[in-house]
Amino acid sequence: MIWLSWRQQRTETIITAALLALLAAALIPSGIHLAEAYRHDHIAACAGRASQACQITVGTFAAGAGIIRGLAASGWFNVIPGLIGVALATPFLLDLEHGTIRLAWTQSVTRSRWLSTKLGFAVLSAVLAGVAFSALFTWYRAPLDHVFGRFDTSTFDTEGTVPIAYTVFALALAVTIGVLLRRAAAAIVVAFCAFVAARVFVDSWLRQRFVTPLEATWQFNAAGPNLTRAWVLSQQPSDKAGHPVGGNLVRILQCAHIEAHGSKVVDPTCLVRNGAGYTHAIWQPASRFWEFQGIETALFAGIALVLLAAAAAWLVRRAA
Repeated sequence: MIWLSWRQQRTETIITAALLALLAAALIPSGIHLAEAYRHDHIAACAGRASQACQITVGTFAAGAGIIRGLAASGWFNVIPGLIGVALATPFLLDLEHGTIRLAWTQSVTRSRWLSTKLGFAVLSAVLAGVAFSALFTWYRAPLDHVFGRFDTSTFDTEGTVPIAYTVFALALAVTIGVLLRRAAAAIVVAFCAFVAARVFVDSWLRQRFVTPLEATWQFNAAGPNLTRAWVLSQQPSDKAGHPVGGNLVRILQCAHIEAHGSKVVDPTCLVRNGAGYTHAIWQPASRFWEFQGIETALFAGIALVLLAAAAAWLVRRAA
């Protein structure tokens, strides 16, 4: 059964390996360039500092990341685990569509053994692909992570353990939908769309509610908490109680004026007079990265296991 499963899935496995190889070909040269720039420009000395010189240095370093960082920020790489997951489910879906599972079950192989071997091989392939995907991005982004942290969406979704869970989740979606539809192409399209919808929902709404965020209010000209590597959910002018500024925004903007040497200076007295002498921020600290990774990995992996178990149970009991 293991050899048969490999033969049936080798095309999709080779495609997955080729996709990861293309990703490595793009990330490795860029990662080497980033690591060299990080050392050459002494970026470590500016990490977490807010001086103007450091801001310029860090900005130049970030711009040097080029198109790869731009694509990651726009979320294009986030769909790769979904593509891999539904691709690895294809042999199983084709067996369902063509009815060849009935032929296998008429032989000496039991339904339970056939399902456990087929699904186990697919899940193992998905896990290995997720590990490779995460390892590539973790290596590539190491210098950027040291400066900007790992809580940015484009970083969080491509590092740690969550890519593994995403890949298995996409596989489980495709298998479950395929059991219901018995059409491979339709199942792949519907599963991928459902994967994207689930990811958007978690990224944009659910994740920030995993753990209650921290909040703080401080005077405009005072040193507030260091939010350099944190996930800042909101940061805006406020009054002393932390209430966001409302209708006085135009008047508040007039509190800033340009000095003779060209720098912008904000008058704190003017801000207080207009009810905005403070800054209020809501954030998730960088120290919670692995806590959030664990929560999200458990969420997607848990749903995937439930879906696979339900699909297997349905086939064992209902398939003729």
